[in-house]
Amino acid sequence: MNKIRAYLFAGSTLTIILVAVFLWVLNVGKPSEYTTEPFNILIILTIIAIICLAAFFARGPVFNIYGKLEAVNINAILITVLVIIQMAFFFEIISVHNQILNYQVYDKIRYATTVAERSTDEDLDRDLTHLLSFSITDIMVLDEDGNVIHSSDQNLIGTLSVEDNYTFPFGDGRRIKFIIDRTYNHDELRNEILDLLTVLVTSIFFSVEIVIMMLRIIQRKIEASITDDSLGTAVVEDNQSKMISALYYIRQISFVFYFASRLSSAFIPTMAKELINPLSFISDNTAAGLPQSAETLLTCSAIFITTIILERKGWKLPFMSGLILVALGTFISAVSPNLPVFILSRAVVGLGYGLCWMTLRNLSLFGKDEKEKLLGFALLNAGIYAGMNCGSALGAILADIFGYRTVFAISAVLTIMTSLFIIKLENSILPRKNTNNAKKGVDSLHTDTKEGKFLSSDTIPFAQKIQAIIFVILMIAPASIAASYLTYYLPLYFQNMGASTTDVGRAQLIYGIIIVYAGPMLSMFLITAADKSLKTMNIVYSLMIAVSLFVPGFGSGILLPFLGAGLLGLADSFGFGVQNNYYLSLPAIEHLGASRSLSVLSFTKKMLEMIGPFVFAAAIMIGYQAGIRLLAVIFGLMAILFIILGKKKNELHHNRRP
Repeated sequence: MNKIRAYLFAGSTLTIILVAVFLWVLNVGKPSEYTTEPFNILIILTIIAIICLAAFFARGPVFNIYGKLEAVNINAILITVLVIIQMAFFFEIISVHNQILNYQVYDKIRYATTVAERSTDEDLDRDLTHLLSFSITDIMVLDEDGNVIHSSDQNLIGTLSVEDNYTFPFGDGRRIKFIIDRTYNHDELRNEILDLLTVLVTSIFFSVEIVIMMLRIIQRKIEASITDDSLGTAVVEDNQSKMISALYYIRQISFVFYFASRLSSAFIPTMAKELINPLSFISDNTAAGLPQSAETLLTCSAIFITTIILERKGWKLPFMSGLILVALGTFISAVSPNLPVFILSRAVVGLGYGLCWMTLRNLSLFGKDEKEKLLGFALLNAGIYAGMNCGSALGAILADIFGYRTVFAISAVLTIMTSLFIIKLENSILPRKNTNNAKKGVDSLHTDTKEGKFLSSDTIPFAQKIQAIIFVILMIAPASIAASYLTYYLPLYFQNMGASTTDVGRAQLIYGIIIVYAGPMLSMFLITAADKSLKTMNIVYSLMIAVSLFVPGFGSGILLPFLGAGLLGLADSFGFGVQNNYYLSLPAIEHLGASRSLSVLSFTKKMLEMIGPFVFAAAIMIGYQAGIRLLAVIFGLMAILFIILGKKKNELHHNRRP
């Protein structure tokens, strides 16, 4: 018990220190007068937090009365400590920064007053204009009656002005008045506040995953010790039923991999746009989409070969190979001198990502029964979105501080370090299914379970094929293309309007959080709602995608794109599942079998995602707002066309009935 408490304390302490270090990194480049006092407070709070953790893990309710670990208590104490540290640091650094900004404004006022007093009446209007700054938008001199006699804005001369807190004596009964931009301080502090809040949210995700990882490792060791102390026969039975370590740690593996590999996801198009482009016949916006498309194309190439490797060599070979390729491609991205090299580097990343992604998807099939397989899928999705949320948000913040290339290098190092986590896990080979089709080696034949006959792909009725094709074109295509809104459109849009890369990361974070937390609740609501068929839910999904794209096209500014990302996350939170289920329920797809259908679906979606950047590039040729509005309208019309075609099919089917 004491060893377990010590292990949990060490892991929790490391988490606290990592968050504190990141807060230091986030602010280390700022002037010392901004950070000296907040950094001292951060150190003191970190020490106090470690002492509190030591007391909790030494005597606190780490175990329940049955001797089992209390995950809720451990998470609660760690999250509470993290929130207290960051909120205290948050208020301190914002308070200090605000005070310094106010001091700088008054310092500029003193300087401007001194210069104005030395100016002659003939030169005063001109000199007042030169003294303006971002925080001081106008300066005027008033006579005894409050009339403007000199001003940086000639239109105000002769008007009457009311004194305020920024009006000061100017000699000979005159006064000098400064017009201060009251939003200046708020604008200066806004990004800092958002950065700190982003770190707070991502640190909670991170701490939860760290606690879960520690608990899984401890539980695994406890199970191993029980097995070692059991009788021989019991050991055999336990080993037969024991979950393989790769499936046991699938959430942790996926979290670490996606966290490391997705640090750069917020700025790939913007970096591509800034690189030297020797391909003069390609526009900048189109060129910005080429790296992502190359990455997706190579991901597609790994979909089918990964399963073959899993069945012959086990899961470690494709996953380790994928890690090496992702790290290599990411490193090449960091040193790319021009666009063609950058495109090549992202293609290498795509091939490696495809190997890792398909390996993780297939790991759930290693479960000994359906319950374990469903659990594997659930854990996989939780790890993926937690890793993507943390990686994209923190990577965007680091990019604004250190630059794109530095983040690529960090991502490459962390990706290759992921291998340290899995290197000791045992290898396992994906079990092959013994089917008549496999024995005969005939891919184009499928078993009709009702009649016991083999059916050729050519015997699938033409109407069923058309039904599947229509669904792919009108429903799956818009959903797959819309994924480029987050990875392609937003980075270019925010760059165009002068926003930061961190804003892209925050939009992706909002999207991920909504999927993680709204998805299960919304899915349960739709499942239990009366008269909600899969077809109806797919139509709702497509219309929500259209709305989510129309919102940012409705006006300019930074708020609407965030709202669009949130709506897209809300749509995808239930849409992925209902779209997959409807696709697999189509008669033409059922003939293919579940395994082959999933492979075809994955390949189809990835190919459509590949063309997503080009679709958005074509749309924004008429303008960012106008282009995405047009795209939203087209997607909405495609959903309506799907409804119309569905009704016509039902009418034809009804008329043919005797």
